[in-house]
Amino acid sequence: MPVTQKEYVGERRTDTRVAVIVERDRAYGRELCCGIADAALREDGWALEFVDADSLKRPKVLRGFDGVIARVVDDAMAQRLAASGLPVVDVFCNKRYPLFGSVDGDQAAIGRKAAEHFLARRFTSFAYCGYEGYNYSDERRDAFVAMLKSHYFPCSVFKTPRRALAEYDARVTRKEDVTLGADARSLAQWLKGLPPRIAVFCCHDTRAYQVLCVCRSENISVPDNLAVLGVDNDPLVCSFVAPSISSIDNSGHRVGAAAVAVLSRMMRSEAARKNPPAIRVKPGEVILRRSTETYAFAQKWISDALVYISRNVEKRLTAEDVAAFVGKSLPMVEEGFRKALGRTVQQELIESRLSAAKRLLANTELPVADIVARSGFASAQYFCRMFKADTGLTAERWREQNRRGR
Repeated sequence: MPVTQKEYVGERRTDTRVAVIVERDRAYGRELCCGIADAALREDGWALEFVDADSLKRPKVLRGFDGVIARVVDDAMAQRLAASGLPVVDVFCNKRYPLFGSVDGDQAAIGRKAAEHFLARRFTSFAYCGYEGYNYSDERRDAFVAMLKSHYFPCSVFKTPRRALAEYDARVTRKEDVTLGADARSLAQWLKGLPPRIAVFCCHDTRAYQVLCVCRSENISVPDNLAVLGVDNDPLVCSFVAPSISSIDNSGHRVGAAAVAVLSRMMRSEAARKNPPAIRVKPGEVILRRSTETYAFAQKWISDALVYISRNVEKRLTAEDVAAFVGKSLPMVEEGFRKALGRTVQQELIESRLSAAKRLLANTELPVADIVARSGFASAQYFCRMFKADTGLTAERWREQNRRGR
């Protein structure tokens, strides 16, 4: 049954029909659709309808529509959409089709963010696991590898067997199957051959899930020997494996909203139809879970101390609390922090609280007073002073500039 704006706005005019051809099994696809739906409410008279990709094989299935937003997964699908003569916005973007507008996440920015995350945790060994030949995976890999190279670190890259690539579209893209496929044995051999204390960036959460499954079967300790980071922040996939998967928010909601804006331009403007826009949306933050909850220091107690601080940011820990947790004297802990991090325990506590406050400001609508309590600051006055010193902005102004999602 079509999902139209009449369900939301009573008798509002709905004379512009838009077909949405997007898989909805995983969180990213659903976020795309939510972004499309929210933005469509602001358009004049738009009615959205889900259309199944396989139904495009039937002639005239798009008759009566005015535009299409689709994840264009292959050339055959692109040809059928082009034959409709409708303006089309592609939100998969594995290949650039000149007749279609395109909106996607900024894949290079995602790769750089992954590198930044691992470098901040002092890793010196790195690997990438994706699917060769898919633009989003290749672009994330290239940016990840390039940033590590700029810091003089090499990166091992998993070479996906051809038989696994041959099944990828049907099994992973269309059916969104998270289980191991034809590359299971090759992936296990590759992971077992990696050095200890290595950071592995995966092209998406499904790939990270598969890596975690292999690690469990091969008794590879995560995150102590192998830290794993995914993309898309799919809560179900990330939580249905142990340890849970840290993931980069791919801003699906904002991608969907941007797709509506591009399609609206193409439907209104002949110039935009002839020269379709190509938009790239910056990613959100790294959503921290257990799979990267470690730091690659020679002295494990420093990593344990940092994890303890990040897990207990609301508790207003003191330097003495941290020393007691790791079972060492305060002078020894202070010396270890200064040598490893270049700052004191108290400075690390403040940095952790500021990072927590920024995540809450960017990703929630909580009042600043609640954020002060949740990020472990003793008072609003102290928080405001430290936040202004760190960012040069008030919390409210920083939130305006860094708001995520909706």
